[in-house]
Amino acid sequence: MLLILQEPWSPVELDKLDSLLGVTLELTGSEPGTLVLLPRAEGDPREAPAATETLEGLAEVAERRNIFLAGASVLDGGTDQAATLGFLLDPTGNLLLRTAKVLPDLTSRFSDTTAATFAPGEFPTAPTSAGRVGVLCGEDVLSPHLVRALVVNGAELILNPACELRDELTDMRQQARAARAYENLALVATASPRQLTCRGTTVQLPAASQLADNWGHVIRAGAGESFLAVDPDIQALRRRRQETRANFPAIVRMNLYARSLAEHAGALKAAPRTRAGWQELGAARLAEQTPPPRADTELCYEVALCQHVVHQSSKPEQLKPNRQRNLDDALELAQRVARAPSMRLIVLPEFFLTGPVSPLGNRLGHLATDIGVQLDGPEIAQVADFAKAHRVFMAGGVFEYDPQWPNRFFNTAFILDDRGELILRYRKIHCGDVMGFLPDTTPGSVFSAFVERYGYESLYPVVDTVLGRLAATICFDMNFPETYRELARRGAEVILHPTSEPHNRGRRGWDIGRHVRAFENTAYVLSAGHGGEWVGDNAPESTRARGYSKIVNFDGSLQAVVDTAGRAPLAGNIDLAALRRARAQTHHNLLLWDDPVVYAQQYGATPRGIPNDVWTDDPFDNPYADGRQIRAVVDAYGQAGIFTPPAPLERG
Repeated sequence: MLLILQEPWSPVELDKLDSLLGVTLELTGSEPGTLVLLPRAEGDPREAPAATETLEGLAEVAERRNIFLAGASVLDGGTDQAATLGFLLDPTGNLLLRTAKVLPDLTSRFSDTTAATFAPGEFPTAPTSAGRVGVLCGEDVLSPHLVRALVVNGAELILNPACELRDELTDMRQQARAARAYENLALVATASPRQLTCRGTTVQLPAASQLADNWGHVIRAGAGESFLAVDPDIQALRRRRQETRANFPAIVRMNLYARSLAEHAGALKAAPRTRAGWQELGAARLAEQTPPPRADTELCYEVALCQHVVHQSSKPEQLKPNRQRNLDDALELAQRVARAPSMRLIVLPEFFLTGPVSPLGNRLGHLATDIGVQLDGPEIAQVADFAKAHRVFMAGGVFEYDPQWPNRFFNTAFILDDRGELILRYRKIHCGDVMGFLPDTTPGSVFSAFVERYGYESLYPVVDTVLGRLAATICFDMNFPETYRELARRGAEVILHPTSEPHNRGRRGWDIGRHVRAFENTAYVLSAGHGGEWVGDNAPESTRARGYSKIVNFDGSLQAVVDTAGRAPLAGNIDLAALRRARAQTHHNLLLWDDPVVYAQQYGATPRGIPNDVWTDDPFDNPYADGRQIRAVVDAYGQAGIFTPPAPLERG
């Protein structure tokens, strides 16, 4: 069992904590060895108790109650300033984990503690009765890289002792915790106090204690409740981690990000890790983020997502004829919204010219020129003519054939400006290719040659336009926050997301990610979905693709949605002035506080996830068929102790 407490506690009143634990354990009938997660403790940093004595006292409580005890408190570790320390003690009182908070306290003005005393490269985890755990204090769980680093060091359950105060982003911070669980196939447990006493006055806090599972489902404690008792099925989690389908921690190409993170970390190493130092650093980062003034910038304009239903080819000879058929349908849909006076940007879905080609097989190099269009070819020329005629930017996702890569095709997002000029080409980094579904080439598959030919920065293109700084990702990329962070670090303000997402159990997790990617990067996300498909001339419309196109605001809130499959245009509004004001509110701008000094080593030192350069040889021999590369990573994770194998199923 896992007990998540909401009652406040103080490190200088451990007798009261001991009594609270005794009653809670009795009420829940908890067995010896239960894992108990405490919220971050009350306390004035100016009067923080000594870390050594406090941890010794907590060890006595854990031993007396025969429990695993985890939590966090502001403690004096002998440095110039108090720091928030997370801890995990076993039932014999041994200190298993001592974890310093990395990010400064962004939501609380009362607590003023040192940030980032975390030792770079160290992400310890420890076994408990509820699985192997790691500890991230407070807002640290909002950093996708910190969570990823813990998971590839064996964490199954992320313990998050926190102290949540109500503001306009409280709900998004809760959703971000659910996103961390889904995109890492992990459990995330958060304990936050239901009230706080500050300078003699007690105030009520939002109910923020919860457990998020690996499907993004959340169990929450009520506002007036003292604890949340849950019994997570760790064996189900371990079985899920053995699957190849959508196994994000096994699929993520961590090494692909290593160079960028190492460079960024190198620039930050000299920065002081006091709060004042972080504020100074944040101001400098904000100045870098702020676009130079452009006289022609349109700070407020309309956008439209054209949710398209595609004619899918079931035979190779249908591919080229269907391109024009699909293009005509797509432009007819765009025509409905293009005439609006303030319409400036139209986004079409992934596969809007061909549909997914997976029904044709997973070895399709011989059809590369039939499947992929050239971005200087006749189909995109028609899109360019539409852009010029209607004075709009046009974007979408297509299979692209590039003659420089014979017998290969990429899954590519493009942006054309209102003169019809190609201004951005993004080739999808994370794709269903690794599961053997789509036989396209991704940059990671030919990484060394790709970077040599185009340069490393070509992986994360951002273009500065009259509509702000635009970037793009595609479909499956949504589940990998590292890509979005790289784009935001390069200034992206509006991130276009052509997509084609099927109905399945992962729908909730994908959709949470859509909102969290916007929130954690303070960027608009325009997710144009594939609304269905026709397979054959007389076949009924399929709803395999779920549509559900969305415009998500830069704070993660929903602006507009097509809440069905099928064809539909969806119009919305971009307000760059409001976005830039939000980014200037430094305590809400998570990008400012990103600290790769702590985690960059995890991305570069040891291969993690799918390695680069897997498909550099024969383009006709697909090395990803049947998900065998993912299976190899899962097996390697098992051998390294990163994934714990599930217990054998009992046969009745």
